[in-house]
Amino acid sequence: MSAVDLPPGIGLAGTPLGTFHAPLAARRRALIALGLVCVFMVITWYFVSRHPYRWHSSTQVVLPFAFALFTGLALAVRSARVAVTRDGIRWGWTSLGFTQSAARIACAHVFTDGVALEAHKGSRWFLSARDWDGFDQLVRQLKRAELPTKDHGGKAPIRQRLQSYGRFLDGLVIASVLGALSVALWAA
Repeated sequence: MSAVDLPPGIGLAGTPLGTFHAPLAARRRALIALGLVCVFMVITWYFVSRHPYRWHSSTQVVLPFAFALFTGLALAVRSARVAVTRDGIRWGWTSLGFTQSAARIACAHVFTDGVALEAHKGSRWFLSARDWDGFDQLVRQLKRAELPTKDHGGKAPIRQRLQSYGRFLDGLVIASVLGALSVALWAA
């Protein structure tokens, strides 16, 4: 047996001060959409198998699979977590994640609708309040992690809000379900 004592900040994730998830409703919508798209995919493939020699059969086979990949991506993104540690901010899953180290964060700009993490070099990383449960707690944990923060009154500038993926992801899920349904009706 061996014990290893490692100093903080050498690449291992520290103990999270707070871990935040996507809203349960958003995760549930992504899961239901994936299920619906898979059902429509099976229905479409059934209709295509009855008439496999139509000129558009290959399109009808591939499109539902693409829609399933889109909704799978949405479910994967919605199942990611944000963890605030004294070493920085981590976005991702247990085995795969992306970290913005505390040393790279110049300032965390806090708005009423999100937080923009400004790096010393590079662009800002925007965490939208609508994409994470317990946004007030997230802001408190950023301050508790002793990251430099600056409070701004009002909403974030449009430039930062465009980085928020929540509305786009929800639109992609809805479009995928509607697309899979229309391909199933086309194949029928």
